Amino acid sequence: MARATTPPARKSAAKGKGPRARREPAGEPRMDQSAIEAVDRAGRILFALAASSRQSSLLEIANRAGLSKPTAFRILATLMAEGLASQNPETASYRLGALPLGLASAVLRSVPVRALARPIMTSIRDKVNETVVLAIREHDFRVNVDSVEALNAISQSQQIGVPIPLYAGATSRVFLAAMDAQELAAYLDRTELQSFSDTTLTERARLEDEVERVRKQGFALSTAEFTVGGVAVARIIHDRDGKPIAAMHVSIPRGRATEDLIERCAAALQAGVETLERAIAN
Repeated sequence: MARATTPPARKSAAKGKGPRARREPAGEPRMDQSAIEAVDRAGRILFALAASSRQSSLLEIANRAGLSKPTAFRILATLMAEGLASQNPETASYRLGALPLGLASAVLRSVPVRALARPIMTSIRDKVNETVVLAIREHDFRVNVDSVEALNAISQSQQIGVPIPLYAGATSRVFLAAMDAQELAAYLDRTELQSFSDTTLTERARLEDEVERVRKQGFALSTAEFTVGGVAVARIIHDRDGKPIAAMHVSIPRGRATEDLIERCAAALQAGVETLERAIAN
């Protein structure tokens, strides 16, 4: 199962320089700094709530969000009033509220490629009997937006909606490989490469070499870099103008990932992505 995680912090500003100034759009009122910080903290609390499949204590949430307990408590009270969080009165622990479910459904409906991809993902799953996952890029992260589960007794299930850094895992790397040199360098300059497992690539030079390999071979392969016990084969999906709009990967439990199965998954994935891109272009 995929690890839920709060997004890693970006690197701080270069030495000798203060934080990069936030530019307000022309004609827009300047946002008060305290309002910006309040939104940032609320977002960190929501990520902290999403980082666990069970209810969490105030201390756990505060630690995940990097906030003091009093600050976390005040923000949680506001989120509860808005339906974004809820509290178990018996244990005083917290979880996400019901409102994000509606927000998540709205987000998924707003991803046009999802409807086109679904039957193709099912076809790939039927060929290899492994889980097929669709992801989109959101700023410096990729987010799984749909999956078709394998029918095996042991399958590699995927959490939908969890933000995953663009350097961790095969699907992330096909998004990096779709960047030009300048965009890739800027991303790596602002991103701290943190480890999620002993196979996560956290050395910039090794990551750059792997991105170049993905560009040459057209797909990416990873082993348990973010999803524990999983092997992934991934390809980028382009729109009619050749721009990357999504990525698809086949997820295989590590114990079943033979060389033959990986090759079959890669071939089925390539055929499926090519079919999807033709559908997008029409």
